Amino acid sequence: MLSFLKFFVIGFVGLTVLYGLLSIYVRSLVRERLEQDWEDEGSIGARDDYVQKGLDDYAHSLRPKLLLGVYILPLITFCVIFYMTNFM
Repeated sequence: MLSFLKFFVIGFVGLTVLYGLLSIYVRSLVRERLEQDWEDEGSIGARDDYVQKGLDDYAHSLRPKLLLGVYILPLITFCVIFYMTNFM
């Protein structure tokens, strides 16, 4: 039981680091796309305001919530493998 708990804690820490890195990377991609869109539209208004509004819209959309799959998919996979190994 102790080895399972250690595996779970190490896995959770690893997945948290992966989630953090992915979230930073995806947010930077969104920021770059918004800056490019601002330039393509003719640079109307303040760039920082345009980018901030776009990032706020992104934060309330479904896409950042999909990154939680970093936690969910490995957990489901582990549970299926554990069940198949021990009970089939």
